[in-house]
Amino acid sequence: WDHQAKFQMMSWDLGQAIGDVAWAPYSSTTFAAITSDGAAAPTSGVVHVYDLSVNRNECICEQKVVKRAKLTHVAFNSVEPILIVGDDRGGINTLKLSPNLRKR
Repeated sequence: WDHQAKFQMMSWDLGQAIGDVAWAPYSSTTFAAITSDGAAAPTSGVVHVYDLSVNRNECICEQKVVKRAKLTHVAFNSVEPILIVGDDRGGINTLKLSPNLRKR
């Protein structure tokens, strides 16, 4: 990491607005991003999980979470392999990561 760098190291284009992004506390290469399900379903939320040590260009997991709400926040649990996702209707969804997404 070079804190004096004045340019981006990497970038991703998911083709839709990003609601939130969170780095996994157990891995410096894993993060999750939440989006809508595209222009056809703007009130449908999807979680995208990336692991840069596995693939820098494509997500390793993509999961539709809600159908009638917009996702607003995502966070990793600091102890258990769980993601928590909030939406604009006050709903909270928890997602347990499969074993292949929990590498430490």
